[in-house]
Amino acid sequence: MQSRLTWLVLVLFAVGIVSIGIVGCGADEEEPVEQPTSSTPTTSTDEEPVVASRPPIDYAAEKKAIQAVYTEFYNAFNDFDIKAVQETFDTGSVEFGTIFAGNEPVPIATGWHNIKVNILGLWDGIGTKGNKWGQNSNLSRVWIRYKGSSLEACALGYNCYKGTYPGETHIYLLKKKDEWVINQLDSVTQQNIAIFGLDNTAHPRIEKFFARSSSDKEDLAE
Repeated sequence: MQSRLTWLVLVLFAVGIVSIGIVGCGADEEEPVEQPTSSTPTTSTDEEPVVASRPPIDYAAEKKAIQAVYTEFYNAFNDFDIKAVQETFDTGSVEFGTIFAGNEPVPIATGWHNIKVNILGLWDGIGTKGNKWGQNSNLSRVWIRYKGSSLEACALGYNCYKGTYPGETHIYLLKKKDEWVINQLDSVTQQNIAIFGLDNTAHPRIEKFFARSSSDKEDLAE
């Protein structure tokens, strides 16, 4: 009887020891500590985009270069040299027209192939065969401005195709790879100035011509 009692005491004692150990282990476990969140400074995306600086326009030099291109066109056209005419054009997107007969202007031709057909037709056509650009190749007004990072220009010459008297030539040019090329050109004879002239209520037929009148001072190269 005494041995049973002793055994029971030992069992209870062992159970108590184990329970104390379990409680102790639970108490020793550390709870996770929440780390403070640090805010990382962000770079503002609302900053103004950096625009590359554009050099000032040398109006005198650019006007001289534009005059040279038009003179090349003028001489090539009057020499009936279609290849030389082509070299003065922005052949990828060039437009060309002439107004010389009453109120029925020759429509603006787009693309070099159509323009070539148009010019050859003028050189050999009935009523136009042998006619040239007159009276001189002088440009009276040239306006130059930036278009993005490149330059664009429009020019007015008091001369025209098949003109006994001075008419008007309207030109729009682009500067590509440091060279000026004709992108749009239209010729108006004197008898049609009242309808299609720059200072008439109608705007020139070439839509990229940005000067508003012959006396427009904005972007004018003097």
